[in-house]
Amino acid sequence: MVLLSKFGFHDLENMMKKFTFTVDMVANELDIEDVKLGLALYCKDNHIDAVSQVKAAGIKSFSEQGFKVWRARVTGVTAKQAGDAHNPKAESEA
Repeated sequence: MVLLSKFGFHDLENMMKKFTFTVDMVANELDIEDVKLGLALYCKDNHIDAVSQVKAAGIKSFSEQGFKVWRARVTGVTAKQAGDAHNPKAESEA
């Protein structure tokens, strides 16, 4: 079935869908252009029938505590599980 609208013809059986992915990478330094190029080449080589765009969304600086909170929320790994939890007893004994 084909519909006509002010935007053109629409083939309801072959509608295109936009798939959006979010990738967060946390590191001290990262070559953003290399990452964008690598992702773009991967999409080009592995998803031939798709039109894709890879863009950087920005950089956020984390404090140590901010990173630990982000890691726990996003990956589920707490500071205690990672072994980098703050231990006030260790400081008072030193």
